[in-house]
Amino acid sequence: MKTLRQTIRRSRKAQSLIEFAFGALLLVLLLAAAVDFGRAFYTYVVVQNMAGEAASFLAGQPDNDYTSGHYAGPDNNTFQFRARNVAARVMGAIINPNNVNINSDPNPRNGTDVWVDVAQPSRCAGTPFTVTVRYHIQDLFFPAFLGMNEITVGGSEQTYFATSTHYQSPLCPTPTSPPQ
Repeated sequence: MKTLRQTIRRSRKAQSLIEFAFGALLLVLLLAAAVDFGRAFYTYVVVQNMAGEAASFLAGQPDNDYTSGHYAGPDNNTFQFRARNVAARVMGAIINPNNVNINSDPNPRNGTDVWVDVAQPSRCAGTPFTVTVRYHIQDLFFPAFLGMNEITVGGSEQTYFATSTHYQSPLCPTPTSPPQ
């Protein structure tokens, strides 16, 4: 027959096992949250680099815009695809360039994730503009655990056009030749 002391000792062992299980679960969830936060921050830094690359490219070549009706060059020579290529060049499997949507509609509400806030005819030398990039993170553990399937990270870069658009624009002043 078991004594009272043996029964109490056995229940303490079971209690310790249950406490360890709850504590280990909490630590694993905290670790997953920390890893996801690190991945989200890394993605934010890459998105900022994407916006900077696109703005730098567009400042020197204001006509290379996929959404412009005038552009007839290769798709990969536009500021939108230059931004997407930054995601493609990142080492590792964290950033997927397919999570950046590019379509011919310049309105961000219609699904494009790389856009500029200055219309084609207004792209004059010295005009400020902002390139904005969105990236959709779809494979984080902790947000999925909370019921969020996708988190969108955005970044933007502001700079000035270095040259004017080559298309006839009444908004850009006509350059004058220096006196001789």
